[in-house]
Amino acid sequence: MSEQMQVELESPNVGVRIRCAGDLRVEGWEQSLIEVDGQGGQPEVDAATEQIEIEADSSCTVRLPETIELVGIAAGGQAHVSNLRGGVALEQAGGDLLVENTGSVTIESAAGRVNLANIAGGVEVKERAQADLSAENIGGAISICEAAGRLDLRNVSAVRAMRARADVNVLNAGGNVIIEKADGAVELINVDGAAAISKALGRVSLRGVRGKVACNRVDGALYLVEVGEVAVERVEGDLTAESVRGAFACKRVGGSGTLRQVGGSVSLGGVGGDLEVEGCGGSLSAMCGGSVQLATISGSVRLTAGGDIRCRLAETEGGSFKAVCGGSLTVEGGPTMVARGPGVHTFRVGGGKSSYSLVAGGSVQLESAAILKGLGEEKGVRGARVAARAQRHLSQSLGRTLRRKMRAAGKRAAAGDWGDAASWSFSFDTDGTGSGTAARDKPAQSEFDDADVDMDLDVDVDVDVDAKSEYDGEPVTEEERITVLRMLSEGKITAAEAEQLLDALGSQD
Repeated sequence: MSEQMQVELESPNVGVRIRCAGDLRVEGWEQSLIEVDGQGGQPEVDAATEQIEIEADSSCTVRLPETIELVGIAAGGQAHVSNLRGGVALEQAGGDLLVENTGSVTIESAAGRVNLANIAGGVEVKERAQADLSAENIGGAISICEAAGRLDLRNVSAVRAMRARADVNVLNAGGNVIIEKADGAVELINVDGAAAISKALGRVSLRGVRGKVACNRVDGALYLVEVGEVAVERVEGDLTAESVRGAFACKRVGGSGTLRQVGGSVSLGGVGGDLEVEGCGGSLSAMCGGSVQLATISGSVRLTAGGDIRCRLAETEGGSFKAVCGGSLTVEGGPTMVARGPGVHTFRVGGGKSSYSLVAGGSVQLESAAILKGLGEEKGVRGARVAARAQRHLSQSLGRTLRRKMRAAGKRAAAGDWGDAASWSFSFDTDGTGSGTAARDKPAQSEFDDADVDMDLDVDVDVDVDAKSEYDGEPVTEEERITVLRMLSEGKITAAEAEQLLDALGSQD
């Protein structure tokens, strides 16, 4: 049995609070009165000057003047709110929630799915949405404390999600997008502002980000296309970036790395697998556990690789080279080709002013249309040959202190731990106050602090070949040999000291 009642409004600025035990439907209309249809008993209406209280013990439909503000809604079942120019505040929904064609929306908690469409103002989820949340055509900023399901946002303004326990998809955002923690994958497409992700457990894909990109930790792969300047702390999977408008800095990559068309300089603290860089508008500094391929690098290069290094230079590129090779060196400069064995080699290619410092556990191959100049006799450091073949175990002439330092340096080189000499600034202080705390009430005014990345390996090893100690039988690692070659290329130890160290470090199991 349906019970209907109407209430004349004494003031057009009155607020309405509704509590419904069942399903609730709220509709805005052009009339200046309130109409309530109850599906069970008669609803109770308490009409005051400043606020009207409506309470129903079963499902009901409420029609309101479209300019009224809903100051509070609580529904035991599903809730559907539409066609209101004022704001909507939902305290609780026991089922699914649909809000469309309204002003701003505030949600305390919703037990079912949340669907928002054509919202003129902002959206805030203060506590938790228990299931999926979708929003489309949102005029103001979106702030979400927690969503237990999937986030699907389309045609929105600024976005800030503190916690998403499933995938996050954002398509067409007019402002900054900040995801503090996502338990699934994250995909952001067409973001007019900046994009920041503090932690994502799945794959992260960012395409068409006009502003800066900042990622703290990505447990899956990271894929970037057509983005601004990039600062990344850690990627456990593979890293792929194409068309970066500015500098690119990443502290650690667990998998392989592929960078193409980076407008600024590139700094890579540690890449576990292979690395490919094609098109770099500035200098390149990288450490890689696998092999490396380079092409079209405009500035200086500082590179350490556990495997081979292959570098292709345009005719206008080039400069001075210092290559430390565990394997062979091959240089093709114009019509000239020179092949040398393991060792330390210095030479020039072309008339460029860049400097190239290349340390490879394997071979080094350079291809250039420019002329090769000044390749002197190879410096026959037998330690460089040791980097390519097995020798004997640790010598008793090396003390325990030296071995500990070498092993620690090797681990830092392999893991990309640059903490001793890196200046890394990564902030989610996006309210512009510099306080270091997240301004959850101002998601539309977010900015990112510039990431200052200065990655420089500084290994200080005291060499004492006369130290006496007992042989412990530990096998030498590839990282330890690469570290010695790196120190040699930087002039921190002499060729003779490198030969003694590498001879003493012995063979690899």
